[in-house]
Amino acid sequence: MTTHILDLQYALDDMEKSKDAAYKERDQCLVLMALMAQRLGLKTGIGLHRDGPGEEWYSEWRNILFIDLPSGQVSWHIHDSETSWFYFVGAYDGEWDGHTTEEKYQRVMEPGL
Repeated sequence: MTTHILDLQYALDDMEKSKDAAYKERDQCLVLMALMAQRLGLKTGIGLHRDGPGEEWYSEWRNILFIDLPSGQVSWHIHDSETSWFYFVGAYDGEWDGHTTEEKYQRVMEPGL
């Protein structure tokens, strides 16, 4: 490989490590959020992503943390390697309500607690 290609590969590797670190940090915050939601008596649970037509989701990202806020359902995909962090969360007995990422964060910002 030429030096230029190696430089690009190193840059891509660094970006991948940064992305992974950001997801890890986010998921650690979600552990706290799930604990707090449960203490407030809010419904929480882990469900599985189901592919829609023409969709092929990453197999290691199929677990989903659901929390039902008074303002509506919110959810996040959790990496397989981090599901043990959520040992205190049982199975989610509902279905995804179809919320978008934008709607999710509107609900987070106006939880109605």
